[in-house]
Amino acid sequence: MPTEPSPRRFSLPRPVLPHSLLNLIVASYIMVALNGGFWSRLADQFPAPPLKAGLFGLAVWALTFLLLELLGPGRAQKPVAAALIMVAASAHYYEQSFGILIDREVMRAIFETTLTESGHMVTPDMILTIGLTGVLPAALVFWPRVRRVGPWHQLWRWPLGVVMPALLCIAVLFSFYKDYSAMLRERHDLMGAYQPGAALSASVRYAREEWKSADPVAAPVGRDAAAGPLLAAAEKPVLLVLYVGETARAANFGLDGYARDTTPELRKRDVINFTDVTSCGTSTAVSVPCMFSPLAKADYSHTGFLSHENLLDVLDHAGVKTLWADNNTGDQRVAARTGWNRVDATLTPEACTRECTDEVFLPLIRKTAAEMTGNTVLVLHMIGSHGPAYHLRYPEGSATFTPDCQTSQFSDCTGEQIVNAYDNSIMETDRVLSASIDLLAGQERVIPALLYVSDHGESLGENGLYLHAAPDFMAPPEQTRVPMVLWLSAPFRAAMGLDAGCMAQVARQPASHDNYFHTVLGLMDIQTGARDAALDLTATCRKKDLT
Repeated sequence: MPTEPSPRRFSLPRPVLPHSLLNLIVASYIMVALNGGFWSRLADQFPAPPLKAGLFGLAVWALTFLLLELLGPGRAQKPVAAALIMVAASAHYYEQSFGILIDREVMRAIFETTLTESGHMVTPDMILTIGLTGVLPAALVFWPRVRRVGPWHQLWRWPLGVVMPALLCIAVLFSFYKDYSAMLRERHDLMGAYQPGAALSASVRYAREEWKSADPVAAPVGRDAAAGPLLAAAEKPVLLVLYVGETARAANFGLDGYARDTTPELRKRDVINFTDVTSCGTSTAVSVPCMFSPLAKADYSHTGFLSHENLLDVLDHAGVKTLWADNNTGDQRVAARTGWNRVDATLTPEACTRECTDEVFLPLIRKTAAEMTGNTVLVLHMIGSHGPAYHLRYPEGSATFTPDCQTSQFSDCTGEQIVNAYDNSIMETDRVLSASIDLLAGQERVIPALLYVSDHGESLGENGLYLHAAPDFMAPPEQTRVPMVLWLSAPFRAAMGLDAGCMAQVARQPASHDNYFHTVLGLMDIQTGARDAALDLTATCRKKDLT
């Protein structure tokens, strides 16, 4: 008995494409769909006639084709093409959503952040956008079959596929060499917006620097450090609390002239506010190591930081105990030789109902002051105003400015709501610093002082920028001007011979993170050749008859 033929399943026929045609399609998609920031900057540079912009765009398209050919020979083509689409789609999303350009320091921040912080960046909008523009096109790369050539043909096809787009790119660039070379020198943001090129370049630069500094040997700094006569003569142990702030910008700090009084509690206390302070970088991964490094911003590099001992080492050489407690992304290898600890809910459960706010530090200050037996510097690395989850930086129900943005997805909030949430986080910093001052002022067994400075600022939508980590060449003042506040107890001023009136005068002059290393040593009266009096903000304010 004849058997009936089984019904044929419907299947969409898979097209068969030459190797180069698939790369041409992928390169065109990446350039058209995932490089909006690049095209807008290019049009801004060459508004009319369109010839120069069009030719330069052709050169960059050829560069994209070159990357696909170079990195994806043979059967590596599809995985490489899919990976480049995903990289470009992710970078394009963050550039379009926050104005973030991917450079080496952004890559450092990505690799060195915590899971909690990175989780705040994962929003429904991000998942949907990258899914549609990245995941789906990357999956479609695997749909067509690719007509593969034999091994002998491959010997000439792959080099030809690399050389031809390279020649096209060079030829186009030389067509208007004077204009293009000037543009590339002056408009770093143009190629910084080109994807996936910028992200690949940043990754390579980050990996190269990490490889170079994988096993650093820290050169000695301040091995001659010793307690000066004032510190040595102090009748009680000295406690200096260093609050390392996070993402606070001077523009929204009440003491720095902001229209809103976001620092009402500090205003009531006898603090010295530094009104014009510039950060070393625009990210924690740059600014925090730079602050504690003996290197000035002009000389700073991550490798240079790792290759030298830092402020905590110098204090240790002088016999000062250093403690580092962290409510952020870690010590950034500042306390690699002295040790550090992360705070959690066991210290103050009520401060950690969601994520721990910086009120978690208050019991630690009390405990340190009660137990210390020698001169101590306590470093407290705050979570401060770290975004985009500003609403998690202050306790529920404590918002002063409403309505406030209650999500990490800025597209769901108005500009006013984002600023309100950010200002509420500054208010929380004000409460924490003020409570710390009150706690220290009540200690009778130690001689206390407190210094607060933020690591960098934050953009809140100005010129389309949000968050921070803008490359140095385009960093706006919102990301580089930071608050700095000093509180000196009366016993500290007397013991260290510091004139508060003089310090208030110094605080009106421009300062930067370059001053931090030397000023902390000055506050603690540490005598060492590593301390530069020209950068020590206390140097001119010490009463001569006491030194």
